[in-house]
Amino acid sequence: MNQEESLALFGRGQAVWNAWAEQRLAERRKLEEAGDWTGDSDPDEQDGAALAWHGAATADFSGHEFEGMADFCGFVFPGEARFNNAAFSGEAWFSKAAFKGDALFGKATFSGDAGFSEAAFKGNVWFSDVVFTGDGIFLDLADLAFSADAGFGKAAFKGDAEFGEAACKDDAGFSESVSRAMRD
Repeated sequence: MNQEESLALFGRGQAVWNAWAEQRLAERRKLEEAGDWTGDSDPDEQDGAALAWHGAATADFSGHEFEGMADFCGFVFPGEARFNNAAFSGEAWFSKAAFKGDALFGKATFSGDAGFSEAAFKGNVWFSDVVFTGDGIFLDLADLAFSADAGFGKAAFKGDAEFGEAACKDDAGFSESVSRAMRD
């Protein structure tokens, strides 16, 4: 979906969003069963119907400014979730969200607290160059919450950065990340 479609669907609430997501996931299962799905979930490794699926299953919020609280709690993202350069002026909640594809938050800004407690990331997740002005909360994540690579390179945590029992199956990078605790 493009950004306009993503925002419109988000505005209809979690139940409508998740019904859409379940339809996309059912379509993917059919593609896999028919042998029309190649490689992993990387869109660059797909063609034909699988490539079209990626276009339909992508949620694009890149560059969008969320005013007030952004509540994505319990949302299912069937494909790539793009939040690159997004600005969250209030709190942003992604608790219990399920990211089935890559989650891209590069250069996003979180002015209030940002909560990802109990979220599950099945694809790669990138928080590179992100600024957390409030607290960045990644607590109570399932054992395989970060199932692929997780990157926090050059992320700035100006509030508390809480990772609790977060687990990562593959690489997790925090190169050049800065937190208030590290500066104090």
